[in-house]
Amino acid sequence: MRLLTGGLLTIALFWVAVGPAADAPATGTISGVVRFTGVVPKPEIITTSDGGRLEHYDLVVDGKTQGLRSVFVQLEDAPAQAKVEKAEPVLMDQRDMIFLPRVVAVRHGQAVRFDNNDLCNHSVQAVSTVAANQFNRFVLPAQPIDHVFELQKKPVVIGCSLHSWMRAWVYVVPHPWFAITDRDGKFTIPKVPTGKYTLTAHHPDTGLQDRQTVQVESGKTAEVTVEWKKTGR
Repeated sequence: MRLLTGGLLTIALFWVAVGPAADAPATGTISGVVRFTGVVPKPEIITTSDGGRLEHYDLVVDGKTQGLRSVFVQLEDAPAQAKVEKAEPVLMDQRDMIFLPRVVAVRHGQAVRFDNNDLCNHSVQAVSTVAANQFNRFVLPAQPIDHVFELQKKPVVIGCSLHSWMRAWVYVVPHPWFAITDRDGKFTIPKVPTGKYTLTAHHPDTGLQDRQTVQVESGKTAEVTVEWKKTGR
């Protein structure tokens, strides 16, 4: 900037003090796979109320990778975060006389949207020791309902009072560091603050559980493998 003072040209320099940008917290990624390497039990044959037949597997295992689907994985000792607001609901559909997906996980404050894409009526019956997580509501086709569950350590058991074989589970988590395994048994938990954690895996259909220590380093991916050979039943 140039200033004219008393006929003389004076150059004034203005320095703007700009401090260094606040450093983003160092984070890493946890990536892993859950496998069932034992003999997969034969399916349960369910006769539906309309005379149809369903094959139900407690263990949905990929034939090639042995990956186990629908395992809930989380950092057990991660710090709790603020309750989320205005988060998109997570969908749990009722289709072909079953819940799809069978297992979902949500942040505390995030709704689960229960839909019905069958040609018959269904209900959503939530069973819990937490009063706010208990309800039984009819879900008509094309009329979904949303529900925000409160925190609880165990998953909320979901059923249908009209069709006793239908069941599912909802996990409510106080932080964002969790995942559900896909069809290959794989999962990824991104943006984990660096540090040492206890990673837990839980398969609600069988009760299978695993706990192990994971070290997360900045910019790196910690690889985790969980293997089960039998259900214990």
